[in-house]
Amino acid sequence: MRITDLKTTFLVVPLEKALLNVTKTRATLQLILTRVETDQGVTGHGYTYTDGYGGHATKALLDTDIVDLVRGRDPRDVKAITASVLWEIRHAGFGGITSLAVAALDLALWDIFSQSVGLPLTRLLGAFTDRIPMYASIAGWSGLPIQEQVARAQELVGKGISGIKVQIARAPLEMDVLRLKSLREALGPGPKLFVDANTVMSVPQAIALGRRIQEFDIFWMEEPIAVRDLEGHRTIATQVGIPLATGEQLFSPRDCEEYIKRRLVSYMQADVLRVGGICEWLHIAALADGFNLKMSPHFVMEVHTQLLCTIPNPQFVEYIPWLQAYFREPIGVENGYAVARQAPGLGLEFDAKAIEMFRIG
Repeated sequence: MRITDLKTTFLVVPLEKALLNVTKTRATLQLILTRVETDQGVTGHGYTYTDGYGGHATKALLDTDIVDLVRGRDPRDVKAITASVLWEIRHAGFGGITSLAVAALDLALWDIFSQSVGLPLTRLLGAFTDRIPMYASIAGWSGLPIQEQVARAQELVGKGISGIKVQIARAPLEMDVLRLKSLREALGPGPKLFVDANTVMSVPQAIALGRRIQEFDIFWMEEPIAVRDLEGHRTIATQVGIPLATGEQLFSPRDCEEYIKRRLVSYMQADVLRVGGICEWLHIAALADGFNLKMSPHFVMEVHTQLLCTIPNPQFVEYIPWLQAYFREPIGVENGYAVARQAPGLGLEFDAKAIEMFRIG
């Protein structure tokens, strides 16, 4: 089997305006869909995304350089192809657009591999389980009024969701305290509460806020400060009694390695599309397991569900179902759990109506 072509499609998908805040100025996702074609008629589908910017450059890298690097190769040699493409384009950068583009290729290759052997990805990689508990981020956007956050949270918890994540540090400290107090009182002691600052705080701010909200039994504090401030994370961890989590803004296994080896966080949230695909993500998961850390990745629930089922150290799938309606075969959701796909292939082909609705190139 040989790769004959790699084709891409560019979509812009609108998101709810409640997301607009200091860390997001455009309420859209830019999606680059990939279709890898072979001489035996097996087709692989993958995708990657950006938070509103950079999608055109990512698509261009796939359409020009990357397609030339993979044409004629056996798509089942997934690890070799992913590694060689990352090496060949390294001088364009070790993360960002390069890793996003390679991830879209990597997923499509795994899709072909899975189909060619007739096994779902979880069986191909070796399954530990077939479902993973979820927590939800869609109730806690800072742009939502407290009453709406509480109503959304109650509805999600009523469906079995394990907990609710709340954006913090966009409002005065006392407002964040009030929101978390309201949620804890409304939900009771059982459901978990998570907080996410998206890197906008300083170390003193994170310590002050963390100390004020400890009483609400916060499961983790996510991205309190800039991801490059490793010593700042250590300082916060020693001053605040809340476990730390990070990873969504890291773009390679090397970026994650320092956090894991130095035990600066308790939960690693590496995003499979931002770190370069399944091959690279599995390196991170294995390293985290060696240091007794749990994986609880960012977004991309349709892929992360399948991956978390194949590792010994999963924690949660992040329930953000923005794209679920657009896949021809969306991931299963049952009683607060994300259920892994049981058919061959990754199930990442987009519905034709969605492509027609959102396509711009």
